[in-house]
Amino acid sequence: MFARLWLFLLSLLERLGIRQAHYRSQHVTDLPDKLKPRIVYVVGEDGYDWSAAMLCPGGCGKTLEMNLLPDAHPVWTIKEQPNGVVSLQPSVWLKTGCKCHFVLHHGRVRWA
Repeated sequence: MFARLWLFLLSLLERLGIRQAHYRSQHVTDLPDKLKPRIVYVVGEDGYDWSAAMLCPGGCGKTLEMNLLPDAHPVWTIKEQPNGVVSLQPSVWLKTGCKCHFVLHHGRVRWA
């Protein structure tokens, strides 16, 4: 309960522009049971990535999974800088739950 409240308060500060957290990538072959904040998990194997996952930056605790396979739709693209900072396109829009709509650009959440 405390962890969810803390994530919500951090997301509120980010929305207000008071705090800007950088999201970084972590490559995995399987998605962990418990995701860490501000980590975009790139799921794949042998240099072939098929999905990206992260905790919702809105603070609701929902796991967001974005398809990276070009033959399936919708599809997102991920760009990683050498230091692990990531960008994700197009925007991510939750139409249920906390109803967040954002773009992840150079490791920062840009609210839409």
